[in-house]
Amino acid sequence: MSVGSVPLAQRAAGPDLARGAALLGIALANTVGWLHGDRWTVLLKQTHASAGDRAVDVLVALLADNRGFPLFALLFGYGIGIMHRRSLAAGERPGRFALRMLRRFTVLGAIGMLHAILLFSGDILVSYAVIGTACALLATRGRLALLLAAMVCLAPLGLWGWVDATIALGGGDGYPTAAAGSWGEGVTLRAHEALRSLAFAPVEQIGLLAPMALGAVAASLRLLELPRENADQLRTLARWGVLVGLAGAVPLTAVLVLDPRQEVLGDEVVLGVLGVLHQVSGLAGAVGAAALCALVADRWGRSRALTALTALGATALSAYVAQSLAASLLFPPYMLDLGARLGSAGASAIMALTWLVTLLAAAAWHRTGRRGPLEAVLRRLAGSATPAGARRSADASSVGAR
Repeated sequence: MSVGSVPLAQRAAGPDLARGAALLGIALANTVGWLHGDRWTVLLKQTHASAGDRAVDVLVALLADNRGFPLFALLFGYGIGIMHRRSLAAGERPGRFALRMLRRFTVLGAIGMLHAILLFSGDILVSYAVIGTACALLATRGRLALLLAAMVCLAPLGLWGWVDATIALGGGDGYPTAAAGSWGEGVTLRAHEALRSLAFAPVEQIGLLAPMALGAVAASLRLLELPRENADQLRTLARWGVLVGLAGAVPLTAVLVLDPRQEVLGDEVVLGVLGVLHQVSGLAGAVGAAALCALVADRWGRSRALTALTALGATALSAYVAQSLAASLLFPPYMLDLGARLGSAGASAIMALTWLVTLLAAAAWHRTGRRGPLEAVLRRLAGSATPAGARRSADASSVGAR
């Protein structure tokens, strides 16, 4: 039995709206992967920053750092939950579902490896592929297994925050790949990093399972797809999630502003605890942001701006790689060397503009009724494309409905 992907016309607006917004957060947070030449402070920001750069650092630390990727991982898990729910409805055996997900994530991992080697060492797709496979397997065991996995994986998720907060104590002024003198040198460095990341992903990236598993549970409840039926729960999650996300980011952000050289607060344990708080509260913020986007999409989803943002979320894979392609043409020393010439404000402005271009492109592409280029490749190679006969039947039904 074939279980095709959800047709574009039937996709829930809330999750796609959240994905589109999360892409901006990821674009801003990933600027640290391109800047080099100035010593790192907390959250991998530059120690010596102008007032404008530091103002942007504060906004990114509060709203994007350790917030964009948990939101994206949560939505990734939500997608897994939807696929599992459709699998159950179609009467597919758990083993068959697991094999289908393994094929899908193998293809996604291959795309991620190419992205990591050719464009950006900070790739997350390989980790999503590895941990997503574990999430899909847990989904077949039920909600309790997913919730337990989410609780257990909070600890390794928090460990990433510890590293972000204490990284300046070990020195460093940027990733080696950011300062590579040639594209070939960059490819060599990135290849080593990508292979290492793939080998150790089951251990080093297991923290991603916390937001993914929560997303899969939410999908089993259709939480983001039925915003009116779940309005009370969504309002509560949005209110408290966003509040906790912002409050938890304040202490480490204050260190960034008041003591960027760690001249006063140089204790590793204290900094580490603040980093864990920043990271774990980011997961709460991600839950709140997803709930808020579901409510916004239900109320104003037909506006032109939100329709474009939803279209971007539906082509998130293509847009994510496009961000890296744009940055790789501007920031490396062998291109325009903006990674050494710009601070946070300039780099963030460029990446925000890149996000806007992908937003407009996605909106135009969506009007053609086609999926994003990489989404189409993933579906075809993973065998999840809807059969032609089923598409014609769905189209006929849609026409009849109109």
